[in-house]
Amino acid sequence: MQVTMDSRLLNLVREYQFAAKAAIDLMVQSGISLPSSNRAWSMNDVPNIGVLARGIRYRKHGYGCEVFLPDIAIDFDFGDHGEYDGFDLWRIRIFAGERLTQFGISSGEELDGLFKEAVRTGALVQSNGTLYYLRHRPFGII
Repeated sequence: MQVTMDSRLLNLVREYQFAAKAAIDLMVQSGISLPSSNRAWSMNDVPNIGVLARGIRYRKHGYGCEVFLPDIAIDFDFGDHGEYDGFDLWRIRIFAGERLTQFGISSGEELDGLFKEAVRTGALVQSNGTLYYLRHRPFGII
């Protein structure tokens, strides 16, 4: 059985993941080593607040980081094995902000429904923690 999800939600999730990848690339360019796990990230010696390559500010927190890219802020957590393509409804909602309609989603309530339906159908799978992942990852983020 083919598992699909609403294309509007998929487009939003992919944009979130591409922004997370852009943040990761800046972190690596700035000499920050990627963690082997979320716990390793939480215990590393990366300063809690700093500036990355090209003057991009970041704020480290718990299992993740918020990076203030030129056009948008991205807040992500690392997964159990250091993955950075995971997300939850809260992060997707904050990332979209006032731009939901740009994705064809009319409201936060509609976003909630689309997310719940994607979980119900198995298009989104939950990790051992709080993060969700696309069942079919479109690109090789680890």
